[in-house]
Amino acid sequence: MDTNRKTPMQVSHLCVALTLALLFSAMPSAGQTTAPTPSRDNDTTNWQLSSADRFLDSHPEIAEQLHKDPSLINNKQFVQNHPALQQYLQEHPAVREEFSENPNAFMRQEQRYDRQEDRSDNAMRLRELGSADRFLDSHPEIAEQLRKDPSLINNKQFVQNHPALQQYLQEHPAVREEFSENPNAFMQQEQRYDRREDAQNVRDPGRDSREVTNFGDFLRGHSAMADQLARDPSLANKREYLESHPELQNYLKEHPIVQQRLWENPLALMTSPALAGWVPKVTTSTPPLKPDAKQ
Repeated sequence: MDTNRKTPMQVSHLCVALTLALLFSAMPSAGQTTAPTPSRDNDTTNWQLSSADRFLDSHPEIAEQLHKDPSLINNKQFVQNHPALQQYLQEHPAVREEFSENPNAFMRQEQRYDRQEDRSDNAMRLRELGSADRFLDSHPEIAEQLRKDPSLINNKQFVQNHPALQQYLQEHPAVREEFSENPNAFMQQEQRYDRREDAQNVRDPGRDSREVTNFGDFLRGHSAMADQLARDPSLANKREYLESHPELQNYLKEHPIVQQRLWENPLALMTSPALAGWVPKVTTSTPPLKPDAKQ
């Protein structure tokens, strides 16, 4: 009898032992944890997309080709033929790795990021145009000259001769940058914005009345100021008075319709029926006064 020959039961036990050994060898030892392999498609960070977006925005010819065929990023000849791209990838290895690993996914994410940036830029541009439009509406002499010659915005002497403009540009650096970079384009956009505002006022004829009523509410909460303006409405157009009453100055910046009406005829606004009972009776005989020439 062959004593080395294993019985079926022994063979079964041996198979079970081998299976258990393999399972235990595959398990992590105590204290160890296994982490899932990250998906590189979802691992692209905003700063990588922002960096790539800035590069592509400044190299439209490269951007156009990569948008059409993202796989070109892994074409050595294409990269070598575009030294700016080659240098960028060398200086940004994390972007290179993400882009090369999945070109199509990376370009889709970059385009989504670009659209988000465009929406953000458009919102910011509208705020800048609205701010510039309100300033020009309240300074028609400056507005007239800039509309005739937008390049005056980059004329230091012109800006210095108009302290109100100088101060405005200092307080609104984003407007100053946009305006200075392309004066003609900026003024064209401002005029389109102005026409839309005018059209909005036509569609909403009650807006002017609501603004005046709101001004009355503001004055009711500032009784001393209301009394001063009732005695001399022209104070609302005097720079020294506005600087000593920052709450009024800020209010007028936020309410260009009221600011415009005060500039055109402060006496007429202060005696408006919409303000009756809200401010003291105007007793001044002083004629309407335009803003200081310094503005």
